[in-house]
Amino acid sequence: MVYRRIFQSWLNPPKGHPASWTERIPQAVKLGGRSVLVAGLLATTLVTGLKKLGALQPFELNSFDALTRLQRDSGIDPRLLIVGVAETDLQRYGWPLSDQVVATVLQTIQQYQPQVIGLDVYRNTPQPPGRAALAQQLAADNVVAIWNVGNEPETGEVPGPPTMPWERIGFNDLAIDPDGVLRRSLLFVDNSERPYYSFALRVVQKSLAGDAALLRTNADTLSVGRAVLPRLKPWSGGYQNIDNGGYQILTRYRSSQVPAHQVTVEQLLRGQVDPAWIRDRIVLIGTTAASLKDEFYTPYSAGQRQQFTQSGVVVHAQIISQLLDATSGQPAVYWFLPQWGEFVWLISWVGLAGVLAWTVRRPLGLLTASGVVLAGLWGGAVLGLVHLVWLPVFEPTVGLLLSGGLVLMLKALHRSTHDWITNLPGRDMFLEQVRRALHNQESDQVMVAFLDINRFKLINQSLGHSTGDRVLQVMANRLQQTLPEGTHLARVGGDEFVLLFQQKSQTAVEASLDELQKALAEPLCINQHRLSITASVGLAIAQAHTGSKPEDLLRDAHTAMYRAKALDEFSCEVFSRRMREEAVQRLQLESHLLEALDKQEFVLYYQPIVNLEAGRIAGFEALVRWQHQERGFVTPGDFIPVVEETGLIIELGQWIFREACQQLRSWQQQVPDYPLKMSINLSRRQFMQPDLVQQIAVGLEESGIAGEQVQMEITESMIMRDVEASQELMLNLKALGLALAIDDFGTGYSSLSYLHRFPTDTLKIDRSFVGRMEHSQEDREIVHTIITLGHKLNLTLVAEGIETAEQMALLQQMGCQYGQGYWFSRPVTAEDAIALLTQQIPQP
Repeated sequence: MVYRRIFQSWLNPPKGHPASWTERIPQAVKLGGRSVLVAGLLATTLVTGLKKLGALQPFELNSFDALTRLQRDSGIDPRLLIVGVAETDLQRYGWPLSDQVVATVLQTIQQYQPQVIGLDVYRNTPQPPGRAALAQQLAADNVVAIWNVGNEPETGEVPGPPTMPWERIGFNDLAIDPDGVLRRSLLFVDNSERPYYSFALRVVQKSLAGDAALLRTNADTLSVGRAVLPRLKPWSGGYQNIDNGGYQILTRYRSSQVPAHQVTVEQLLRGQVDPAWIRDRIVLIGTTAASLKDEFYTPYSAGQRQQFTQSGVVVHAQIISQLLDATSGQPAVYWFLPQWGEFVWLISWVGLAGVLAWTVRRPLGLLTASGVVLAGLWGGAVLGLVHLVWLPVFEPTVGLLLSGGLVLMLKALHRSTHDWITNLPGRDMFLEQVRRALHNQESDQVMVAFLDINRFKLINQSLGHSTGDRVLQVMANRLQQTLPEGTHLARVGGDEFVLLFQQKSQTAVEASLDELQKALAEPLCINQHRLSITASVGLAIAQAHTGSKPEDLLRDAHTAMYRAKALDEFSCEVFSRRMREEAVQRLQLESHLLEALDKQEFVLYYQPIVNLEAGRIAGFEALVRWQHQERGFVTPGDFIPVVEETGLIIELGQWIFREACQQLRSWQQQVPDYPLKMSINLSRRQFMQPDLVQQIAVGLEESGIAGEQVQMEITESMIMRDVEASQELMLNLKALGLALAIDDFGTGYSSLSYLHRFPTDTLKIDRSFVGRMEHSQEDREIVHTIITLGHKLNLTLVAEGIETAEQMALLQQMGCQYGQGYWFSRPVTAEDAIALLTQQIPQP
């Protein structure tokens, strides 16, 4: 609950009328923007902090390696040849190679006129025999030797050959990352005494002619010929804290294996080498035997199955190939985003993740969108490497996941406290606001209004839920614009809103609610549909600091709203204690009704239907009564509406039909000379049952009653709800032999144009017309019209509610065949009905 309060105060500060353009922006957009912004800033800050600490560098470097392995190899570089000292050479010539063997190798290569020879083998001490021969070969101007500056304590400094000039010696100091992988190349170190050139750079310079070999440097780049090499910084690409001393570049590996043709010393000395591989080429001589342990891990190490490392001479060949491409004007050097560019790169993906997490509602859609975003991120990084741009990928991936997760957390918290459609607080948050108001020292009265949109279900059913949602949004917007400052508004149900008023008089609140209802009633147009909306409002009032509970206040306002809806849809009712008592009684009544069937508290009474011409009883109408064990006799008007609303009428209706049919069977056995017909009412809920016909068929079969002896009474309003469905159902009932009567004819709907379409046998004239026709010429004409219509349609006519001799006489004069009412008999028990059959029917 603490977190919810913080969330509420941050995302939904209390306010009155909109005062600025930002407050007129839709609430969902503002809230989503705030959530995405805050989540993005938190994610960016956290990722940046982790980056500064170097926590992301190992993962970023591994990501770079993985993306590098996806790149296509450039194949063999024809400008290079590697003469490797293989395991077979060690067995044949021993190790270290003698000066004579090295001199012979150099002499053999020189015979084929190479451009440059790079001797990637230390020759700082004599290895007799052949010292003089080696010195003679090393004197050649196209030979470059190597020396080690001694970064490793156990190795120490290893100078170059003492007979060679400094300009043809390059250092062998390779920059290895903390994870042991060789990704960088240290090319040049500017020293005040004399500059230091790497072995690979010396070789490339020697291959260039004239001014093209000149080296130029500034703070950020190193240039050789046409090549401009960006200096690697501590934060370049995925690096976060590296020693970038000297001029370093990121190595572009030409091949995952060997970037040039490779032969052994033995193959060279035996003449098993194509001279074209040497002539005007760069020839590198170095060790390739694994036993000499001159091998390095590369970005390809994790992806190779047979060879996990590359020897030093192969690595130098990779670097020289890269520099040769760069000096010839080909794209060969990796570039990196500036720090501000990396920040924009990061925050762009973080923001995109936040927007998707907030806007995409369906989990499957969010999962799909997240996969597309991640694929786009990694695909962009792959495309960047293709064009030699290292875009950090793990850093934005972490930021993307963090931002999306934070937004989802805020979204879930918002959904738990707010309504998603209107962006209003929900029930729990509103109750918390009421609780605070009840304990506010400055409050005297706390008033809660419960507002319900009338006929909202009809809008959903006819125009669809999307239109219904739009109506709710418009209503919420009107409420926010109309409510006085300081009023809290929430949505607690489908079409139900609640309002909290503080520090206001009851008169002022009622005036505000009246103004609110008028504002809501203004017509609105949605999806080309013009709608008029009304609302029923209930108001509950509680004194502050009296121990009142928010739930009780909300319940009382809800009760008052239902009273307002029952009295007038466009009204406001203030809660009273009597309303609560009636609600409790209603709940108790529902509880007792649920037990009534099990306890057999329902009984049937029967009212005779009399043939007005013959003066004989033609049948009975079955009427249900409830004899409660404690409350006594309960009138149908008190419990039938409740039975209808709760759905108990389905089970009760089935019992009534079976009981009435069994009673009719019993009377047939007692008075076999009376051809009686039983009339049974169908309720609206029963009429909508899909299996009604099957249930009635089973009831007839169980009782042994023929369908012709039963008449089902259906109200006029029921059949007019769906004319086509009603016609089909009535035909199915007629197929069972049942007679059908339209009850309460003339009230509710005008069905004259449809009457001939229904398979009806009887029209029952409503008691309201019969009871007034003695004193109302208009009602008398209505009854006469109905009787005339019935005769023309060949229908039987039954008048209900006959209570006087004059009414009976008028009906006989008009030609009405049957009647029922208190003039003949009140509804009686089954036993009393037998006695009625032998009595004389009173005549006018």
